[in-house]
Amino acid sequence: MSNDDNNKKSFMPKKVSLKIPSLNIKLGRLGSFKFPQFWNFKIPLPGGIYMGGGKLIVGSMATVAIGFLASLFVLISSGDQELTFPMLGASYEAPSMIGSPVVDREFPSDRSQTLQINMPAGIRLDEVSFKNISLGKTGLTDSFQIAGTSTSDVITIDTLTIKNSEFPTMDWAAGDIYTLTATTDVVAAGHTFSMTMASTTNDVVIGSGRGATSYIAEDMTVDRILIIQSTTGGDVLIDTMTLDGVRAFAGAFNADNFEIGRLILENVRIGDDGDINSADFVINSSVNVNTVNDGVREEPVFIR
Repeated sequence: MSNDDNNKKSFMPKKVSLKIPSLNIKLGRLGSFKFPQFWNFKIPLPGGIYMGGGKLIVGSMATVAIGFLASLFVLISSGDQELTFPMLGASYEAPSMIGSPVVDREFPSDRSQTLQINMPAGIRLDEVSFKNISLGKTGLTDSFQIAGTSTSDVITIDTLTIKNSEFPTMDWAAGDIYTLTATTDVVAAGHTFSMTMASTTNDVVIGSGRGATSYIAEDMTVDRILIIQSTTGGDVLIDTMTLDGVRAFAGAFNADNFEIGRLILENVRIGDDGDINSADFVINSSVNVNTVNDGVREEPVFIR
């Protein structure tokens, strides 16, 4: 037989038999049922592919199947990564730790580096903590924001502590604070405390945080952090909020529509111009306070 005949034979399909064993189902007292023997069938597979003097053997259908599954896995894996707290460029709807991508309205063409927590009315959180965070982006109004929806739907915090931190400016408006303590290592390039003294301000105490969610972020570089009440119809309740080593070179610290039991500031520096005659640390008259311990010192602080 010539080589051409051998090559032609290599294209002839081989028959592969697939046999499925007969099934015998017992039905108790009703006897048994046996499937008929029409399950045997044959599938023709190519014996080989001629490639210029030799042939490449097709190993098995299993090899093809494995290759297909591997390709499918790679395709799925190439999709968008799931955003989990505290990944940036995302907003997290409490109590979920899974985020949704956000686009900064100031920079819609840039990839967002915002960290945002949206809190619906009635949610209870145990701890919200930020430690060793670098903030700021030129062109942003706020680098850190706390915002309830109104004076009747507020973010309520038992104890808010800000320490070892720096902000160009700090502004508090439309809220209640039972006890405000600013220690003597708080330094500002001018400060104005024009709050309204009110004995009716509540001494907020949040009970047990058992079962409540906590949001904790550390050692990060972020454009800004937004703590936002996302729905009306009640207050947001947070046991403790701590900012420790949170430093911004641009953008204000801004708080509106809140109720705080104890506000404590320790080793905080505030100033954007080095001018003590223009206040960079302001508590507005729309804030009601029961007790104030003001140890703020004024120095020409200029954070850049």
